[in-house]
Amino acid sequence: MHDFMSYVARKTSYSLSTQDTAWQDGYYDTHVKTARQFEYVAYYIEQNPVVKGLVDSAEQWDASSASCKDIVTDPWPLIYG
Repeated sequence: MHDFMSYVARKTSYSLSTQDTAWQDGYYDTHVKTARQFEYVAYYIEQNPVVKGLVDSAEQWDASSASCKDIVTDPWPLIYG
């Protein structure tokens, strides 16, 4: 698996370097523990294309969940027992 991931990383880095972009500096996973935190994380993710100036509102981004709020019946998908 390590060899495969190294191969993918090299190919991706090369591809990104030809498009004048790069990997982000770091990634830190977070365990979402509350409904409030879940809402914050969802909002943060939906605002990324807006912050980058790609669209004026999150709903304009085709891959965004911002325009699909009516299909979510329960905003907290995980229930801990």
